[in-house]
Amino acid sequence: MRIVLIIRFLSILLTAVANSNTVIEVFWYKPHYECGTDGTSTPRNAANFINSQLRGNTDFLAISQWVNHDKILIGEPERYGTIGAVCGYNSVSTLFATPIVLFYERSSWTLENSYPSSSSCASVPSPPLFGNHVCTDKVTPSHDNCCSCTFSKEEYSVGKEENQSLGQRPWVAGIFRSKKHQLSSSAKICVVAADFPHPLANQTLWDLNGHRTSDPRPFSIMRNICTETLNTDDCIPNLNGTSIFFGTDVFVEEISKFCGDLPIILMADTNVGAGDFPASSMFVIDPFHSMEGVGPLMPYTCCNDTLTGGGLNRYASDQILVSGGMLQIDRLEGGSIAPGGPLADNMGYQCHANEEHAPLRARVSYKKKNTSRLRANMMKDASTALFLTKSYWF
Repeated sequence: MRIVLIIRFLSILLTAVANSNTVIEVFWYKPHYECGTDGTSTPRNAANFINSQLRGNTDFLAISQWVNHDKILIGEPERYGTIGAVCGYNSVSTLFATPIVLFYERSSWTLENSYPSSSSCASVPSPPLFGNHVCTDKVTPSHDNCCSCTFSKEEYSVGKEENQSLGQRPWVAGIFRSKKHQLSSSAKICVVAADFPHPLANQTLWDLNGHRTSDPRPFSIMRNICTETLNTDDCIPNLNGTSIFFGTDVFVEEISKFCGDLPIILMADTNVGAGDFPASSMFVIDPFHSMEGVGPLMPYTCCNDTLTGGGLNRYASDQILVSGGMLQIDRLEGGSIAPGGPLADNMGYQCHANEEHAPLRARVSYKKKNTSRLRANMMKDASTALFLTKSYWF
């Protein structure tokens, strides 16, 4: 009996150490709420595309603004768990609430904590919404609702006073433990999906006579331009001063508490303009200040603006970022390398809807120095367990 237990223990140990260089496959897609609202979009094609990702090797998949106009379901409940959230603050109807959902592969990952935390949020939210998904007066979740907005109520009010609607910007997160690394206390990761507001910039405009053209105020507010250059001085920060994105007070504060020191994978529509805009400039505090992308140039994914004459994928809006000190992106698929450039055949627009975003897929791994530390921690945990086993049986 003792020999059998030791052999079984060593087998588990060797398997875990061999898998310590885990590859994590993640996927992000924003079909936009207009998917399915007209006769030209193809929501069923978009749903088939989403579900096909859930039949592959994807560990985590995040979908923003799937509003299911035609009652077309997404998800693979036998394989994937879900965490859903809704932002619908100050909306006149739940039809205008914005949903987001994070899928996780159950055979590889155990969910240890979620944001929102209510068990009623373990589904794909889809307007019109009822019960715990009615969020017209809430921006943060409680034990019995799934309301989660990036902004605070104060930010929303300030934006409204400045005639700058923040829209509905949901986010969701989960803390997961790898089942491949059961012996390690370090085998946890925090996965986050979010929809950020459009960045705002202060602009003081002068006419040829040296007079402000924005009087009676000393400035005007313009969207997006503060992320189309590398100068962020004109960006209007959130009220807490933790990000250049106005409307992210709740997001930054809650993620800092929720994820703690865990490595983070962030999938988001950031509404950034330029592909060379550095991820580290988006936030001024950790854990976000050290976030990294695949390299110095991010792909262009936003949007299908052909209906309004704006062309295709002119902005590097959608991004997958990781904790730079611990994780790295080994491969990123999707988007174009230049504004308006071609998209890969299998990563193009799926719903053909106005304002649809192109999807992104990334392969993430631990950096080598952290892989060594992970293995060391696993060996330490394993040695302790083996000592306890020997003490008990011998």
